[in-house]
Amino acid sequence: MTGRPIHQLFEEQARQTPERIAVITDGDRIGYGRLDADAGQLAAYLAAHAGLPDSRSTVAICTRQPAEVLVSILAVLKAGHAYAVLDPGTPAKELHRLLGLARAKAVITDTSLLPRIDDGHGRTAICLDTDTTDIAHAGPAPRDTPGPSPVGPAAVLFTAGTTGSPVAVPTSHDRLLAAYAAWSEIYGLSPEDRVLVTAPPATTEFTGGWIRALCSGATLVLSEGPITPGQVTAEQITVAEMNPATAARLTAEELPSLRLLAVGGAPLRLDEQLRLQGLLPAIGARVLSVYGPAEVAGCGTWFEPEQLPGPVATPERTAYLGLPFPGCAATLRKGRIWLTPPEGGDAVPTGDVGRRQGEGPMEFRGRAADRVKIDGRTVDTYRVETALAGHPHIQDVVVTGDRGRTGSRLIAFVVPSPKAPFGAPPEADSLRARLTGLVPAGDVPETVVRLRKLPVNAAGKVDRGELPLPPVPGAVRASGKSGAGGETSEGAIAGVVTVFSGFLALVLTPVIFPGSTNLNGVPAPWNVLFVLLYLAELCAFAVGMGFLAVGRATMLRRSESRGLTAAAHLALVYLLVAWWPQDNLYRLTAKTDWPRQAALVYAFNVPLMIAALIVVIWVVSLPAVRQRGR
Repeated sequence: MTGRPIHQLFEEQARQTPERIAVITDGDRIGYGRLDADAGQLAAYLAAHAGLPDSRSTVAICTRQPAEVLVSILAVLKAGHAYAVLDPGTPAKELHRLLGLARAKAVITDTSLLPRIDDGHGRTAICLDTDTTDIAHAGPAPRDTPGPSPVGPAAVLFTAGTTGSPVAVPTSHDRLLAAYAAWSEIYGLSPEDRVLVTAPPATTEFTGGWIRALCSGATLVLSEGPITPGQVTAEQITVAEMNPATAARLTAEELPSLRLLAVGGAPLRLDEQLRLQGLLPAIGARVLSVYGPAEVAGCGTWFEPEQLPGPVATPERTAYLGLPFPGCAATLRKGRIWLTPPEGGDAVPTGDVGRRQGEGPMEFRGRAADRVKIDGRTVDTYRVETALAGHPHIQDVVVTGDRGRTGSRLIAFVVPSPKAPFGAPPEADSLRARLTGLVPAGDVPETVVRLRKLPVNAAGKVDRGELPLPPVPGAVRASGKSGAGGETSEGAIAGVVTVFSGFLALVLTPVIFPGSTNLNGVPAPWNVLFVLLYLAELCAFAVGMGFLAVGRATMLRRSESRGLTAAAHLALVYLLVAWWPQDNLYRLTAKTDWPRQAALVYAFNVPLMIAALIVVIWVVSLPAVRQRGR
């Protein structure tokens, strides 16, 4: 099957059955013939107006409508180029970075998105909402569509971005063709299938979804909003692809038409997979757990319970990745998982940890990057999370350090189960009892923080960089004390120091700086403004003293550098407290007393500038704690 473009499989389906429905969206049903024609017109317009230098260019796609994304993908491929889909909800700075990573020469987008996309590099912009007439008159694309370039990709995929900044992965036509052949053997799709893909268009899962459906002659079902069980039944969806959270939500009701549920994007616990399997009423219905990062075009391994040689003692603490897709390979090197792409080539590291017994299915054991260093000791957070997964009062849980991947204590971020009393997190004693004997005593989280839901990225994966650090008020200390524990004590200390410092400064101002606040010569209403200024200086001094007492501990939860954090802490304190003595001394110094004026400038103003610079350096260093990646 190698040696030709991936989109030719779609074109063959369009020629054979042009009237068959190719895509169902919230507001439209598009036949194979119409989809092929629309993509051909856009491809012709690209060839005539995009000004692309050669047939190996990358065209970025950034638009809000999934159907427009799909037409644009096919058009770019028909024009002989590679596509890279960008999420329009991405911040402008990150969009510019991704455009640079993809080396995009042109962008297909909407007029409303142009200001956010324009990074000053002069890329050609094709706006689907304003260039409609010109695109419609561009004519069909040439029938002899270009073959795959020996060096140019078909697509530029991006890693999901959960442990570091997203990385661009050029993906060839041959790799996508080999992945399609592997998927076809396991999924068994046919033109009679209706395939629901819930992944956003910018994800690797979406690329796999459209290829599996449209290259098989099936109907691809897309939705701009959350899909409901009623929609699944009404559209007679037979195959659904989604992440574990969406699968759990949709299967709350019976789905009689579903014959295959493929769950990916995050590991699926065995107990949940068995539960989903039991909820599908169709005879022979299957639930697959699929796994594969962007580096292998999303085609890595697949698992269903029939691969197991026997029952598993703790299915609630076990997640399997299964066996490699045909043409792929999955190996362990020092406990780390390496995958060989479907068309062969060099194995690539996934960053995930696994284990395997004999020739059985591979078991997922967490991500190496999610492990935490607590006071120099490495904690396997996945082991702690899986031990808590079966807790009757916990729906979801993530364990991390109080400064992200490092710290002096562990924090469990918990989404309470609907069965939990009043939606509360589990009691500290219950948490400790659950973990006793399952993890080392030092790996028991010291703090429990309740969340309504875990933060996720566009791919639906937990985004640990968005967890609320430091802990939000309402955390429960694992020591069994109620309230926020140390956080509450810190707040009380800060309050006492702030009030006392403000009162002391108010009393001592006329003693230390006699006459500095005398307003006898200042007429109304200006005297009132100066009174407010004096009060603001006193408040800043009081807040600064309170921050001096407790601020360093709070800042350390955000930064791994103790020395820089200490400097930034003192710099912030100085920025707050310096106004009270500085302004009072200025008011007592004659304007023409140049020696004293110069001394005040260098004693106060220059240190203020230095303090501000230190704070800027500390803030710039923070992204190292909030890493993102695959």
